[in-house]
Amino acid sequence: MSRFSQCSMSHFVLHFLSVATQRRCKEVHHLNINSVQGDNVSISCLTTTHPLQSLTVKLHRTNQDKDILMYPDISPASEHQRWSVRKDAGNVTIVLKDVRLSDDDLYDCQVYKDQDCINVIRFHLKVKDSVHPTPDSSVLLPCSEHPLQNRTEQVTWKVVNAQYPPPNNPSSSTEKLLKPLYERARQLANGSLLIRDVANDDELWYRCKVNEKTCYDVKLLLK
Repeated sequence: MSRFSQCSMSHFVLHFLSVATQRRCKEVHHLNINSVQGDNVSISCLTTTHPLQSLTVKLHRTNQDKDILMYPDISPASEHQRWSVRKDAGNVTIVLKDVRLSDDDLYDCQVYKDQDCINVIRFHLKVKDSVHPTPDSSVLLPCSEHPLQNRTEQVTWKVVNAQYPPPNNPSSSTEKLLKPLYERARQLANGSLLIRDVANDDELWYRCKVNEKTCYDVKLLLK
């Protein structure tokens, strides 16, 4: 225990001295990044001719006030994390694999050359959920991350950025007509939306609101 504490303290002191001498960037560039749960995301932090090995890249989670990635990082655990740094075609890029709802937050990607900050990108990663039913099955769209909780607030659902219902032109006389969404959809006591007989035309973004405030966006994708 004593040996581990000493090693940790030495690493902390070296890291503190390194950060303390770094000079902040004068200009911050802002981005909004939209992603779906389970996707991979790449965020370009800098276009440069400098080799990646000569740069220091730091990713800071702003609202939690903590660094979640430092390149180069001597920690052997870093290679197992979902965040990583790479350089392709001159772009220093932050990569996040298997995006989760908990990743939705504000981040700073800071790039240093020696002790000078040469660029910082502040991006808001917005993560939306998705569900994957099979055709003709029923699907439940949750209105929160806790779909089993009943709600006493007013909940409303709508289709986002799409015209519904779309034209229904069966390709053959044997293909059944698709019933309107309002006949196949029913809102449950917990605010979730139950859709029966899911079809290709239902592959859309859906948004629920609680007390007229946006609560949750979810995309329906057929398997």
